[in-house]
Amino acid sequence: MSVLVLGSINLDLLARIDKIPAAGETRIAHSLLTSPGGKGANQALAARRMGAQTSLIGMVGDDAFAVQALRILRQDGVDLSNIGVSHTSSTGLALITVEPGGQNAITVVPGANYEVGKEALAALERLLTARDILVMQAEIPVEVLERAAIVAKRAGAQVLWDPAPASDHFPASLFHVDVIAPNQSEAAILTGMEVEDVRSAKAASRKLRELGAQVAIVKLGEQGLVWATSRGVFYEAGIAVHAIDAVGAGDVFLGALAARLDAHEVLPDAVRYANAAAALSTTKDGAQVSFPTLGSVEDFMRP
Repeated sequence: MSVLVLGSINLDLLARIDKIPAAGETRIAHSLLTSPGGKGANQALAARRMGAQTSLIGMVGDDAFAVQALRILRQDGVDLSNIGVSHTSSTGLALITVEPGGQNAITVVPGANYEVGKEALAALERLLTARDILVMQAEIPVEVLERAAIVAKRAGAQVLWDPAPASDHFPASLFHVDVIAPNQSEAAILTGMEVEDVRSAKAASRKLRELGAQVAIVKLGEQGLVWATSRGVFYEAGIAVHAIDAVGAGDVFLGALAARLDAHEVLPDAVRYANAAAALSTTKDGAQVSFPTLGSVEDFMRP
């Protein structure tokens, strides 16, 4: 049993500045922080720390950025043997400028992430079995995601899809997955419905099931989440914590969910673990460095 994550690998370059520059303006930043990121890498690390044997399938550039982007994954024992190397594109980068109040401007350079293709699909064909879980996002080419879902279905593997960044032009076939898990803004784009609270999130989850998903989860941040199955629609309340940094919390949720399903937890229990893991991740600064382990989540969940 294992979790295979097909997705993006980035290095985040975060500059802290008093005010984001206007067009044509130059300003001096106070500091620069480099941090591994990318939704695929984040979810692979989250699944690994929650106890799953985890492999990441993706692409990096032939550059120094790749070493930094993969450092924490390698330290935590994520299988990186199926990471391809592009000799024409850089490792994916996110250039983030942040003001003291949290307002930010982000420029994403997909780089090698947009070269994920035949080699990655061949790895899935070779590795996926009916005992595995495939996790995908939407930061690599959509046609690759479509093909990967077909490969997984043929193998009998479960597919968990985080449709982020969301688009209202995703092909219909991509909704026919075992679990789809957008946040509220992404759910609004996918369904064309306003998603502002628990009630509207329940309606959106039903719509996502109508579009083909077996389980539709809508994440509501501190409000918690709702999920719809063939048995009905359910709600899991948010967990009150002293949140410091919510970056990556959605990725922690899906990685933790995949890990607990891989451990044969029933869905309600897996959702509860994932909800707790995501909440706990917000209590520390930074993205990947804040991702909790299974032991820390279990301690956090004890009365």
